Amino acid sequence: MNESPKKPVRRRPDWRAPFLETIRISGNVRLATNAAGIDRSTPYRRAGRDPAFAEAWAAAEQDAIDTLEGEARRRALQGSDGLLMFLLRAHRPERYRDSIDVRLDVRREAERIAAKLGMSAEEVLEIAERRAREMEHR
Repeated sequence: MNESPKKPVRRRPDWRAPFLETIRISGNVRLATNAAGIDRSTPYRRAGRDPAFAEAWAAAEQDAIDTLEGEARRRALQGSDGLLMFLLRAHRPERYRDSIDVRLDVRREAERIAAKLGMSAEEVLEIAERRAREMEHR
């Protein structure tokens, strides 16, 4: 019996390092897949089955965001009032974000609805409570 020699299995070079490094630098998946020479769907498939890779990808993205935030801070301090306010709002929202105080007087709203429907406010509140309980159990 004449066996033909087995063809050596060619392995592609490991694309993970260039992919992760490009993500770390750019934060951009398309640039990273191009740099790694892989299809755009490849890292998503790998991340779905390899928690260590998914974690490394997430860490690389955080590094990219940190770099971006550092550049924004530098520009803000050099005179960009828009970036300055953006960063203050992001880091101290309780002090710098615009806020809207929305309050609802439930009793008054129940009375308004009851008057439209020809019911008592108590009936409206009872229906609302029952529906809220039903929604909790879904």
